[in-house]
Amino acid sequence: MLTTALAAVGLASATCATSTPAPTIPGATVSCVPTASSNGQAITDPSGPYFHQTVVAGTANGLTLTNPHQVIDHASVPDGVRRADGSVLIYYVNGAAGATWVARIVADTAQVIGPITVDGVASPAGIVDPDVQSVPGGKVRLFYLNGFGAPTGTPRAMCSADSDDGVRFTTRGPAFVWSTSESFTDPSVVPLADGSWLMAISFGQQTVIARSADGLSFTREATLTYGGVPELAIAPDGATRLYVCAGAIVAYRSTDGGRVWSREQTVIGPGFNGHPIVCDPSFVTGAGLFVFKTG
Repeated sequence: MLTTALAAVGLASATCATSTPAPTIPGATVSCVPTASSNGQAITDPSGPYFHQTVVAGTANGLTLTNPHQVIDHASVPDGVRRADGSVLIYYVNGAAGATWVARIVADTAQVIGPITVDGVASPAGIVDPDVQSVPGGKVRLFYLNGFGAPTGTPRAMCSADSDDGVRFTTRGPAFVWSTSESFTDPSVVPLADGSWLMAISFGQQTVIARSADGLSFTREATLTYGGVPELAIAPDGATRLYVCAGAIVAYRSTDGGRVWSREQTVIGPGFNGHPIVCDPSFVTGAGLFVFKTG
């Protein structure tokens, strides 16, 4: 997320998960329907997304990268998806416009499409930290933090929305709800081979794991102390992979659906290409691409 990623990249990760699963987040009534547009207002945080860049690299295994290069400026919290038609889209927070935008990857470039629309509201305010998956029917499912900027303790949610074209979305509803003072950000979701779904959520320099039978409603299960701003993916060998930001981008793997994790390796070290911030990883399944943020 806009501020959590900054905190996570500067601290070393721990190496274990909590032994006792964390309690389920208290339920609350939350609407995921946007009520206003950002109206193109830039995000003025001097350490925020206006000063971030989205970088794309090639990869065969999600661990070794080739030709990393910047494709979009003023672009934070990127996440990529390969659609059923083979096209690759990147979703990101546009720091110059204060909303979530989408671009299409073409060769070594990104062709900006523009802001997303949710329930008819273009450039919806308060929708950040996009994470995307292809789902049956050729649709794109977007998970995101809803209500960014709301007062602490306000009922909030990670929401989901579906789209036929990758630009215009219709909300499905809240996927993970909380009404505590805890600051959860940066959801990442992946479907597992048994039909269930896994969600990873940033909690400062930790990662919360939640699980779902249907990919729509998730229950908190455990907290990992490896780092924050997570990304879930399926490795080429079928294992579940978790990337976290912990002074670098580090990969972990699980062969039991995300219950036990082992460290793989550092994927991108600190100070990439002279940038102090390296975070927000995204392994684009089926596309041979790896996306991340610098700043």
